[in-house]
Amino acid sequence: MLNSDFVKQPTVKYISAEDCRRLFPERPADCHKGNFGYTALIGGSIEYSGAIRLAAMANAAMRSGAGVATIAAPRLICPVIAPQILEATLIPLSDEDGDLVFSEEDFGPIAAKYDTIAFGMGIGNSGETLKAIEYLLTNYDKTLIVDADGLNAMSLLDHSIIRNSRARLILTPHLKEFSRLSGMSVADAKADPARAASYLADELEAVVLLKGSTTYVAGPSSGDSAVHSEPGVLATDRGCPGMATAGSGDVLSGIISALAVNADDLVLAAACSAYINGAAGELAESRRSAITMTSADTAGCIAEVIESIIRES
Repeated sequence: MLNSDFVKQPTVKYISAEDCRRLFPERPADCHKGNFGYTALIGGSIEYSGAIRLAAMANAAMRSGAGVATIAAPRLICPVIAPQILEATLIPLSDEDGDLVFSEEDFGPIAAKYDTIAFGMGIGNSGETLKAIEYLLTNYDKTLIVDADGLNAMSLLDHSIIRNSRARLILTPHLKEFSRLSGMSVADAKADPARAASYLADELEAVVLLKGSTTYVAGPSSGDSAVHSEPGVLATDRGCPGMATAGSGDVLSGIISALAVNADDLVLAAACSAYINGAAGELAESRRSAITMTSADTAGCIAEVIESIIRES
């Protein structure tokens, strides 16, 4: 278990639609897409092409508020992805038989241009993924969301490399990924997820979104107000059994990458993303069932949930 001498029990606040409303200010009449940020979603592989497609599906990131969304994926699977993205742009990445081959020539321009990058959804567990996450941690200086295979690769790195990253980090582990990153057992993390998330946030100097039936989001206690403007952990229990299916996390990553673009509080942006994802899942389940709904159904309800937040809060 966590030692209470060095990990204090944090205060926990459950967020509401009104909290999320702060992330969707009214847009002026003379605005343009550049006002609302550029986000890149990097992922996919020959085995898991659906992961990056789900992150982009129905332009999940753009429907959550970003001005421009770009998908970057191994070249071989780009023809599969292209028919499903209309407003987003597509960057082919170097690959071998549909699996990423890291190239600084590919990643350098992405790191230089985009306000947020979400990395890891279905990218595969290989040495090339490890090279890519090391490059982003070292060279990218804006907001980096790491999910899925990106987290698996990150767990192989010394924590000092993560702490010294130039990027503002948002990590989105489920319990097993959390265990790999932290060295804590799944049972211990599950027993006190709020304190576990706070521990890892301080250890890695990152925002940690620990996924579960209740999701907990913590920022480092030493962080500035741009990471989290208030002390404590934010939580949401929005969601439903129907979301216990492949791809729910990929959809969430697409939402976070957009909401974090202009956010002045990354913990709030991550927590509200989980709230929106959960509410969209609930709506999808109400129209289908816990058994028949898919993550694509959740993605298809994102815009409706955001509209309800904007209009009713």
